[in-house]
Amino acid sequence: MPSSAEMDQAGKGALPRESWQAFLLSIVRIFVFQVALALALSCAFVAYLNWSSAKTFAEFLSAGAVLSSSNPSLQAIKGVNPCDRGA
Repeated sequence: MPSSAEMDQAGKGALPRESWQAFLLSIVRIFVFQVALALALSCAFVAYLNWSSAKTFAEFLSAGAVLSSSNPSLQAIKGVNPCDRGA
C-alpha cells in the first residue's frame, strides 16, 4: 500500500488545479443560491405578515363599526353622564 506522500507525487491523490477551481466555483454557486433562496423566502414571509396584518386590522375596524351602529344601548350609555343621575 503506497503512502499518501507517494500518491501525491504520483498525482492520483491530489486534484488537478482545474478540478480544484471548479470545485471551489461550485461551492460558491451553492452558497449564492442558498443566500438568494433564504432572501426570497424571508421577503415572502414579511409580505405575508404585512398582508395578513392589514387584512386583520381592516376586519377589526369593520367589526367595531358594525357593533357601535347596531347596539343602541351602547349609545344610550354614552349619552348618560354619571353626574346627571341625581344622587
